[in-house]
Amino acid sequence: MRRLLLLFLMITGGMSALSAQDSSWQAVLQAQLQVLEKSAPPQWLPHADTLAQLAGAHPREWLLQYYAGWAYTQLSFKAEKKKAEEYCDKAAPFVKKALEMQPHHTETLTLMGYWLSARINAVPSRGASLGAESRQYAEKAIDADPANPRASLVKALNIYYTPAIFGGGKKRARSVVEETGEKFSRFMPADALAPNWGKNIFDVLNASYQ
Repeated sequence: MRRLLLLFLMITGGMSALSAQDSSWQAVLQAQLQVLEKSAPPQWLPHADTLAQLAGAHPREWLLQYYAGWAYTQLSFKAEKKKAEEYCDKAAPFVKKALEMQPHHTETLTLMGYWLSARINAVPSRGASLGAESRQYAEKAIDADPANPRASLVKALNIYYTPAIFGGGKKRARSVVEETGEKFSRFMPADALAPNWGKNIFDVLNASYQ
């Protein structure tokens, strides 16, 4: 009887330790996201690297792949042109893996569209080949969840920065920008780790219409 009790305690103790180990990344992720929210762009890189290391340590967690890819993509948009391409390259494996793990998720589809836009931002001549692909991912993300403001934001940005001669421009983007604002006003993240970025980007975009 004592042996059975000891065995039970060993098993449950091991399970508790494993559960704690599996969930420890969540606290680290939340802390890093809080720091990034308050940090200026020049301070982002070490935190993006931390997210990348965390994603590497937990390769089965799609959310970690997502955030590592997102952080480097954001850095690409914020960086000088000579660094923008480097950050796009750093983001690539994480963005692609997140989408591979969650191919129909509105947020991974949105991130892929956003990352493609970052690649265009880094090298504008890519717009002719990647612009349509970025918008397709945004459309898929909207289909997956019509209420997702980030999906709508990527679509709005895509139209806004596409030359008018190719069907884009500020005027054509206006209705999508307005729709994006309505979605942000209603959006509530599911929890502390759920994607909740984009409002500040929208505010800058929307201000151009004021």
